[in-house]
Amino acid sequence: MKFITKYGLLILFIGMFSACSSTKITYDQSVDFKQYRTYAFYKKGIDALPMPPKKKKIILKALSRSLQQKGLHKSTQPDLIVNVFTDIHKRIDVYPGYYTPYYRRMYVEKSKEGTVYVDIVDMKRKKVVWSGSRYINYKSNDIKAINRAVTKLLERFPPHK
Repeated sequence: MKFITKYGLLILFIGMFSACSSTKITYDQSVDFKQYRTYAFYKKGIDALPMPPKKKKIILKALSRSLQQKGLHKSTQPDLIVNVFTDIHKRIDVYPGYYTPYYRRMYVEKSKEGTVYVDIVDMKRKKVVWSGSRYINYKSNDIKAINRAVTKLLERFPPHK
């Protein structure tokens, strides 16, 4: 009985931890990703991103760097189209401090959070073959947070069977 209780709790905690993962990946398992050699960004999708041009460039550079490390090359006639979209918004956390009958102190922390989504479309089939999302929470250095999120997201591209 001790064995079941001890290891049952361990399995429960591992399951809870993995369920809270900030990276979600889906892909078409029937596709051989070795066939793809080139990529391009979906211009209309990039133009529609609700963020300043500087941050768009950061995301595109991080994506390009990761894809090129995977052996893909940017092209005007690509095998794959990469689309990016985000859901980034402000976050305010209020923490209680210490209290006296005459004085109250609270701590307020402001940050930004959201999700970066990447869809990769096979141009010949006109179908999404890989899709991923990654949660981001950044305070002051959004360049590092965005780079880290995109790099982490594309770690599992192409998928290994």
